Amino acid sequence: MNTLLSRRASVRPAALAALFAALLAALLALGAPAQAHDTLLESEPADGATLETSPEAITLTFSADILEVSPLVRITDESGEQLAEITPSVDGPVATATLEEPLPAGTSTVQWRVVSSDGHPIEGTFEVTVEQDAAAEETTEAPAEESSPAEESAPAETTAPAEEGEQATAEAAEEESGSSMTPLLIVLGVAVVGAVVAVLLIMRRRD
Repeated sequence: MNTLLSRRASVRPAALAALFAALLAALLALGAPAQAHDTLLESEPADGATLETSPEAITLTFSADILEVSPLVRITDESGEQLAEITPSVDGPVATATLEEPLPAGTSTVQWRVVSSDGHPIEGTFEVTVEQDAAAEETTEAPAEESSPAEESAPAETTAPAEEGEQATAEAAEEESGSSMTPLLIVLGVAVVGAVVAVLLIMRRRD
């Protein structure tokens, strides 16, 4: 009887120790990947953001420095058609994908894939909505650039001095012609008077 009790007493601590070791190993196995893998902290534009016009770039910020190993950003439209596939630049925990072409109006899906600091690839997706298409924006801005009040009034300002100059030139020509005619009229008047006097003298001599 004493031998059986002693065996049971020795078995219980060993079993408890084994159970505790198994639980500890399971907890470490579950916690290790969560601590090792980096996570996306924020994106610019944010997930679900609605923008008036297309952004110039997609910026992703992670919880730690990511590796410059085949980073990728792929953008598709609502029908699943690919709009862009970009290799983003990596600077520490930040990956920046610059858009060569603006996003069209509508909801676009951004898919990203990078390699975290522990060497494991991580990926995710988010959506961005653009309200106004880039072509429509250029069309609405075009009329404002065609002409301005200052440009429309410019021709009148340039032609007015020319007209004033022409009028002044005409008046000066008239004055010059009038002044040149005055001596001629005097000469003609003297000649007429001389002719009349000569005729009168001849008539008196005949009488």
